[in-house]
Amino acid sequence: MNTKIFTPIEDKDFIYKKLNSKFYSFVFGVSSNNEVRKHLNELKKKYSNASHICYAYRLFDGFTLLDDINISEYSNDAGEPRGSAGPPILKILKRQKVINAVIFVVRYFGGKKLGIPGLIEAYSESSKGLINKDTLKLWFPVRNIVLEYPYNIENSLNILFKNFDVVIKKQEFKTSILSIIELNQFHFDNFTNELSNFPSCTMKKTKI
Repeated sequence: MNTKIFTPIEDKDFIYKKLNSKFYSFVFGVSSNNEVRKHLNELKKKYSNASHICYAYRLFDGFTLLDDINISEYSNDAGEPRGSAGPPILKILKRQKVINAVIFVVRYFGGKKLGIPGLIEAYSESSKGLINKDTLKLWFPVRNIVLEYPYNIENSLNILFKNFDVVIKKQEFKTSILSIIELNQFHFDNFTNELSNFPSCTMKKTKI
């Protein structure tokens, strides 16, 4: 996969106003539908008197047979005219190539109707206010691996880990070293090829 994909660095909020209507927008990093529902329920409680809570999300959904990624997408107009709220939010996520993220826009009606073009503009601008190069980071699917190796190759493996931007999630130091590492899925084949140069290092199926 050559296309760069991004995900939010952190949760963020933004306020947009149009003809006395107020649009409070929020972006959250998520990895499942359950997380989306959790955020939605929290916003419904916090903004129980809002006119609408519209949203859209894009989630990583595994791989195709050609090792490209599947993306699950969804949008909800939440009572606004069909296509005027959820799809414009989703369009911003797609345009910016954002994944594992949900954007909610909470609207308080200001007394003047915006019309469908006005609503599309408002929900688009509310979403744009959350998404820019300063609020995004590169995304890639990760794979966790458990390795066992002797102490005498620890330094050499640490160099290999650094070369592949490996994150060490957990370690146990006993008669040998057990490490859970997190690796970019797209680097897995190259990493394991390099790992074959250390025959005393083995992959384990058990977790520590």
